[in-house]
Amino acid sequence: MNNATIVRFQNIPGHAETPASSETPALARSPTFSSEENQREVTLFFESKEGEDLVPEKRKIFLTETVTDQARQTVRELIEGSQSGLVPTIPRAAELREVYLSKDGTAYLDFSQSFVDGHSGGSSAEIDTVFSLVDTLIFNFPEIKRVKILVEGEERTTLKDHLDLSRAYVADMSIVRQAGER
Repeated sequence: MNNATIVRFQNIPGHAETPASSETPALARSPTFSSEENQREVTLFFESKEGEDLVPEKRKIFLTETVTDQARQTVRELIEGSQSGLVPTIPRAAELREVYLSKDGTAYLDFSQSFVDGHSGGSSAEIDTVFSLVDTLIFNFPEIKRVKILVEGEERTTLKDHLDLSRAYVADMSIVRQAGER
């Protein structure tokens, strides 16, 4: 009999308890690999300096066993900000509390309240924040089909009074600058 850990989707509508892998959570959340062969490249999307679109930037994450752990690492890289001078889309004080992936491919990103409190607001900034997260995760992880953002484990109607957070989003690559565009 498998002693699988039970992941509880608290406050996530329509989700019951789902068995997760039997990995040790502390190990899954803090990979300690140092070799280049245990890494993979991901593409992050940050706001352009002109503020008109999202621009890709490559980064390396640890190649771990679970998609949720790799997604967690990727979102933390977004929070750290650009290494090439692009505009950050997520407040630096934001904390990613957890990442859940449902069987239908919806990734639930649970942020701390500082994700909202530290956000500048405005419809354009909110769109950049949400689609920076959504496009980054869906572009890099085929298992993720849509993304829903939670704050402190709860749904919110909006981020800062503009963009609807009560629904899950699919990728919108029309706001991503393609290579060679300006």
